[in-house]
Amino acid sequence: MRHLLSTKRLSDGEIRQLEGAGWRIDQYDAISIEFLKTEVAPGDHLLIFTSKNAVTAFFKSFSNLNFSACRSLCVGDGAAGMLTDKGVNVLEVFPSASQLAGSLGESYTGDSFVYYCGNLRLDLIPDTLDNLKLPWQEAPVYKTLLNPIKWDREYEAVVFFSPSAVRSYTGRNPMGEATGYCIGKTTSAELSKYTHRIICPKTPDRASLMDLLVRRENELK
Repeated sequence: MRHLLSTKRLSDGEIRQLEGAGWRIDQYDAISIEFLKTEVAPGDHLLIFTSKNAVTAFFKSFSNLNFSACRSLCVGDGAAGMLTDKGVNVLEVFPSASQLAGSLGESYTGDSFVYYCGNLRLDLIPDTLDNLKLPWQEAPVYKTLLNPIKWDREYEAVVFFSPSAVRSYTGRNPMGEATGYCIGKTTSAELSKYTHRIICPKTPDRASLMDLLVRRENELK
């Protein structure tokens, strides 16, 4: 029996899927999220979201706003779906923050921006906007709290859904011979500081990550 640790609670369906593929599962929440209120209104700026948590927090801050005039760029189909459902005009969806950053100097130099983000956000988007000398504001809308726990066994696989979860897990545990399954490139870049045994789906979403885990040919030897 192969042992897997997920750094985020899985759904009942995901657990059944993985158990059916021969995994024995431990799971916990390596991080927790605290939503924050922001007064930085979207106005006529182009909005940037790089996580579903930022989208959720944005809607909590402006629950009475008509979002039909809002325009956005975002990372991930999940975030895009949440925005579209509320009437936000999603101009482009990117598989990673680095690809979103790369588009700013190509297509959006005439815009001003609001970056709705967490307190542990990476410097990539801010540095890109600064280097391009584009007007922008940062709006922290959630706080990520690490929940470091020491695990006493070695795992064949550890599953990560965010860079913060990588930092939380590796703060108390070595990767050893475990393969790190990461939901996207930003998460895998963080994990690459601790191991070269990394698998990442082409599409950064949970379904694609689960698909990798149930296919034995994806295992690293």
